[in-house]
Amino acid sequence: MKLPHKGFLLQQLSQVPSYWDYQLILLALAEYQVQGLYWINHFSIALDELAAAGLINRISERIDDGTAIASGRLLFEYSLSRFGRQRMHDTGLLPEGVE
Repeated sequence: MKLPHKGFLLQQLSQVPSYWDYQLILLALAEYQVQGLYWINHFSIALDELAAAGLINRISERIDDGTAIASGRLLFEYSLSRFGRQRMHDTGLLPEGVE
């Protein structure tokens, strides 16, 4: 059984200092074997919701030059917040002893 989408995104962010949204979206598209604009937007919204909840931080932004998702699209770089890491521990998404 696969993780819920937001749980997957959090786990990916817990393994690296940061990811750009398009990198996370590509990982999610491959993991869940979906494609298309609907799913790109779906995962973008999930990242927005995680950021709004304080679980992840936007640490940088740039305009897509057409090499990531779509020319002119605003891209964000995310990192897992301290609060997000704690919530992952609390919910079992991140095993104890893993930082």
